[in-house]
Amino acid sequence: MIRIVRRTIMAVLVLIGVAMLGFRIWVGALNPPLGGREAIPGLGDSVAVLWDSLAVPHVIARSDSDLFAAIGYLHARDRMWEMDLLRHVAEGRLSELFGPRAIDADRSLRGREIGRVALGSERVLGAVSRAATLAYARGVNAWLATGRRAVEFRILGHTPEPWRPEQSIEIALLEAWELHSDNGEIAHARAVLALGDVKAADLFVPYPDAAPVILEHTAGRGPAAWRSSSSDAEATASNSWAFGPAHTRSGRPILENDPHLELRAPSIWYLVGAHAPGYEVVGVTIPGLPPVVLGHTASHGWGFTNGMIDDVDYVQERISTDTARYLTPAGWASVEVVVESLRVKGRDLVVYRRHRTANGPLVDVGWRPDSQTAYALRWTAQQPSDGLAALIGMARAANHREFESALETFRAPEQNVVYADTGGTIAYSLAGFVPVRRAGDGSRPEPGWSTGGGWARTLTAAQLPRVVNPPSGYIVTANNRIVGDAFPTPIRADYDLPYRAERIWEMVRRDTAATAAMVAREQVDEVSVFLRRIAPIAADALEAGSHPALAEQVRHWNGAMAADRTEPTLVWSWYRELQALTYDDESPDFRPSGPLHRWILAGESPWFDDQRTPAHEDLAALARRAMDSVLARGAPRRWGEVHSHTQHHPLGAIPVLGWLAGFNVGPLRLGGGNQTVNVCPGSEFAPPYHCTEGPSMRHVVDFGDVDGTGGFILPTGQSGNPQSRHYRDQTARWVRGDLWIVPVDVTRVRATDTLVLAPSH
Repeated sequence: MIRIVRRTIMAVLVLIGVAMLGFRIWVGALNPPLGGREAIPGLGDSVAVLWDSLAVPHVIARSDSDLFAAIGYLHARDRMWEMDLLRHVAEGRLSELFGPRAIDADRSLRGREIGRVALGSERVLGAVSRAATLAYARGVNAWLATGRRAVEFRILGHTPEPWRPEQSIEIALLEAWELHSDNGEIAHARAVLALGDVKAADLFVPYPDAAPVILEHTAGRGPAAWRSSSSDAEATASNSWAFGPAHTRSGRPILENDPHLELRAPSIWYLVGAHAPGYEVVGVTIPGLPPVVLGHTASHGWGFTNGMIDDVDYVQERISTDTARYLTPAGWASVEVVVESLRVKGRDLVVYRRHRTANGPLVDVGWRPDSQTAYALRWTAQQPSDGLAALIGMARAANHREFESALETFRAPEQNVVYADTGGTIAYSLAGFVPVRRAGDGSRPEPGWSTGGGWARTLTAAQLPRVVNPPSGYIVTANNRIVGDAFPTPIRADYDLPYRAERIWEMVRRDTAATAAMVAREQVDEVSVFLRRIAPIAADALEAGSHPALAEQVRHWNGAMAADRTEPTLVWSWYRELQALTYDDESPDFRPSGPLHRWILAGESPWFDDQRTPAHEDLAALARRAMDSVLARGAPRRWGEVHSHTQHHPLGAIPVLGWLAGFNVGPLRLGGGNQTVNVCPGSEFAPPYHCTEGPSMRHVVDFGDVDGTGGFILPTGQSGNPQSRHYRDQTARWVRGDLWIVPVDVTRVRATDTLVLAPSH
């Protein structure tokens, strides 16, 4: 009897195993082959696609139109699910895919009016951008016409509709929204309401006096606004720096860039080599957009970091009791009503109304001081513009002057742009539309009924900060303060904590003969300047708690948040506990990191006194309480054991199926942290500190040997098919910090397959 049961169990297990294997083989079979010959309607001539061993395509075309059509075809071939999901997000149509659970999300997304702005921008596109979006859409639709659908479409029972040219603009606007900054307006207003103006002022501190400023010659030391995020993990960050020729072994500039964005599967980026007359560039594209966004040509390259510009204001509107009118400086005006229809999977059509004023759409910010208050969203990207022309023009530029000219149409998101070329030039520009306010500093919502509110203008390109070949021979940007008080025009920004910039400066100043390999190693540097500075205070708390061995260990720690070390776990956990103890008695819903850092390093603040206890606490007392609490949870574990990261796919959470398909990439045990160059922030206030963002790609180019050193790397891979070998084949390299050369010279491409895209007649 037992033997029969065992045989039955084994048979069932075998059948389950076979079914699992069969499912994965089926998913893998949906991945199209790299080689062959395929037809695209509307091509003027054949296009050759050379694939390397990481499935990076080099697209060789005889015209821009054919090039962008081919890129559209390849994006759809490898990432159509991702593209389709992004346009559903941008248009507020997630309910079509996921049913009623997404209705609230759709209503919020439509409030941003990305679709409306995209249609307006599509009408003002120049000839180059218009041709690019039309060609790109033609390529995407050529793939869709084949009828081949990714596994995600099959799981959801969804067939994607044809791609429209304006949807490329929607994707660009969606990415711009992800990088917007509102300078913590609502948090500021809440803090003032709860604490009063005087007490709340403690939470919005000046930018640190000694912190690095991007433009050295304007490094004033005044009280520039620096309103830190509510936690160390919330701000999206990036690094980019350049070495002038005097500081490199090759005698030519070296450029570095690693934008810190959401880490997801598949990756945000898609590597491409784009080759057409007048447009020879390698770099990363965003599936949904035709041109290369970040990369280099044979003669020049560029990198982006978020300028952290305050480009969003929430305008406080006074609404009549019947909600039909709002108060303006000229009196009452009618609220505009917009009727929206949501197609909901498995349900009837949902019709609702949203509202807007002349200041923008009324949005839900989760806070109303009274029933007659609403908030209108004003964003620099709401005005139509032609940002695609900037991206295409940047790659086509023959010199720095032409590159700067191309940037003039770049509207949002406002970016720090670092440039380098073979001629020896390194340069910095702030690109985008920076608002100048009539009144206030954008730190809290201004009343829409006041004549002093609103934006007077935006800065012209000539008024934006820029520098060419600075005296130091270096340019460093890490979302830190751009200019000092000497700069003649006001720039309001939500600058990030300065520690990454400080660490980069530490490294570059010691590099007297930098190489691309050295810079690649610096990209994965894990030293936290902040934790290194506060470690002695943590050590004092350990000594006071009778832990001399741990105290000695922490006191000699250099701040390196390596995965195999226990010090990062101990000190970071202690800091998080100290943060809670400092704020939760007076400001439990708003825990800004900037002021706390200042208070810890200064050694004193009235905020260290816990108002819930009769005793008067200082930093030493609170630090010991925080350390005792941490140690009570057990001995510190290695950082990599608690600081994990999984690159999640939207369908990866589906029970069994998500695991079976292999949608998610990870978990990965990573080093780094919230303020390290190799950033990997955790959003938790307690272990396990799961990493949520990080280097979305890495790029290094030495203009002494453009195709022989440096390179790119992605966190996952090129393919969107979870059973493709190219879905995660860059992950191990990304973790190690290894780069992959994508040559501009097509004769140096080590092709493993060739795809020919031919005109369809």
